[in-house]
Amino acid sequence: MDHPKPARPRLVLCRGQYCNISSRSDHLYEYLQTLVEDAVGDQRPRPIKLEIANCLDHCGIAPVLILYPSSEIFGELTEDQLEDIVNKAMKAAVPQSDSGAGQ
Repeated sequence: MDHPKPARPRLVLCRGQYCNISSRSDHLYEYLQTLVEDAVGDQRPRPIKLEIANCLDHCGIAPVLILYPSSEIFGELTEDQLEDIVNKAMKAAVPQSDSGAGQ
């Protein structure tokens, strides 16, 4: 039986006015682009997607990134958190095999 293809993980970084004070989201986005490129390599189609948003409505914990489709929110974001977030997205993008498969 065919199963629907799971949604591709998306990393959505807020670049709204508060999140981007002193260009902090701009700097995070540049670093995030590098991490995603390194993780994805030459895979096509890309297993994860990097997006920006004008505002994600979580200004109190800015800067903020949301990982979809799980809607997991990462607030007070720093560069130190980004590698773990990208790894989490990559794991979500790779279909897990059934534990009983091949036995």
